[in-house]
Amino acid sequence: MRKVTPLIIVLLIFCTLGEGVAQEQKSISQKRKDNIIELLNYRYKGGFYTFEKLFNQTVGYPSVAVSNCIMGIAIVSFRVSCEGEVYNVKIKTPLGYGIDDEISYFFSNTSGQWNTCNDDKYSRFEVPIQFKLSGTETNTEDALLVIEQDNPGYLCNGDEYYIKKMEKFMKKGNYKRAIQYIDILIKRDPYNSHYYEQKKIAVNGGKK
Repeated sequence: MRKVTPLIIVLLIFCTLGEGVAQEQKSISQKRKDNIIELLNYRYKGGFYTFEKLFNQTVGYPSVAVSNCIMGIAIVSFRVSCEGEVYNVKIKTPLGYGIDDEISYFFSNTSGQWNTCNDDKYSRFEVPIQFKLSGTETNTEDALLVIEQDNPGYLCNGDEYYIKKMEKFMKKGNYKRAIQYIDILIKRDPYNSHYYEQKKIAVNGGKK
């Protein structure tokens, strides 16, 4: 019988714990995306991958947004009736510069492309869509759909730049300036609770 050394036992325990941590880290953003995919598979004709293909063929990255280094995650909420009609399309985290119009137009024009249902609990959707410029560092974990475009010929600032600016002005007590950078970070990473906490402190003049 082969003898198992203490080192091997430690390594096995470490690997098992590592798998558990990885599964835990997957949780929030991945579960959110999995739930949306499951709902799209049920309601959209052809399922999620047909939906994604059509989205990528239809939605573009407005040139004015690219030239102004506009990046972020637009969370679009909408309803699809059990008869397949799309309504109440709203951009909860608007990015401007023509991006919101691109998204709204796409979703509003998918009426009739949905399967019918018998329960309106399957009629509510909230989809995070990321607009990202190549070579610019930003969070890429939370979006279900991603539109990526080459940078405008110059490198746009990554998240770390705005984080440092936020921290600098928060430390100086210049909360008005800090909010400008926090708002950019929220648009880029709208599920990040830390940014909302920092904005609340800044709005309250430094009080938690």
